[in-house]
Amino acid sequence: MLANDIAIELLQLPLTCVGQTLTELDVAPQVTRALTTQQQQPDRQFLIGERVVVFNRMPVKTARKDLGSVTTFRDRTELTLLEQELGDSKATADMLRAQTHEFANHLHAISGLIQLQEYEEVIRFIDGVSFSRSKVFEDVSAHIQEPTIAALLIAKASVATERGILLEVSNDSRLGRGDEQIARDLTTIVGNLIDNAMDAVAEMPKPKIMLSVHEADNLITVRVSDNGPGIADDAMKEIFTQGFSTKDATVSGGRGFGLALSRLVCRRRNGDITAVNDHGAQFTATLRK
Repeated sequence: MLANDIAIELLQLPLTCVGQTLTELDVAPQVTRALTTQQQQPDRQFLIGERVVVFNRMPVKTARKDLGSVTTFRDRTELTLLEQELGDSKATADMLRAQTHEFANHLHAISGLIQLQEYEEVIRFIDGVSFSRSKVFEDVSAHIQEPTIAALLIAKASVATERGILLEVSNDSRLGRGDEQIARDLTTIVGNLIDNAMDAVAEMPKPKIMLSVHEADNLITVRVSDNGPGIADDAMKEIFTQGFSTKDATVSGGRGFGLALSRLVCRRRNGDITAVNDHGAQFTATLRK
């Protein structure tokens, strides 16, 4: 019945929208959900086009009649992306703590072997740990020159090892140094794709994730494959929708934002993310420097 100029712009409505139903306007499904469903908690977030919009809906009633509702909303795209970047930084710190825990376990094992006077076993154990760690560092540093992404991958590899998951970087991967903004964008994309892959393979007998990164001219391509169960056919169209999650579909504000934000980051750089099933899930993200 009423829509101001900001509403028309943020919801991508036609100028002649007043007096038409949502069905007649053919709005995005998330717009219909935001404007018509009961809202138990304030500040519901939806991805509308390339903007993260926060909705607040309040029903309007008289003693005898339901008059509809009034919905207010605001654009918080930049703040949401900043929150994602801060979340990535916190996740990296958590992963470094996991590395510290791993190193402490190794030191305890070495200390115990020394006390048992198993000196040859100590040498074999240290050699094995050194080879394992150096191989991870060499694999990453040989292909990824951007320090932020290299640090992220080394930390993710530690978490994957702790969870019994093999995380490999393909031999043909190449990524040079970039500016601060491209590093932040890549952190969001790579971090989300690897996290999703680790969740997907958690129940597999021999979980494995393969990452490849290629840089050609001005285009960067990130591909993350796993040997998990793949993506269900009915979910394939929904996985990039904000609020969609295979973990907990009842949470609309927290779960299911990673892939939506990753696609937003890619599209802002004239790229996109696609997903296919190929002996597991395979996500391919492209973005331009």
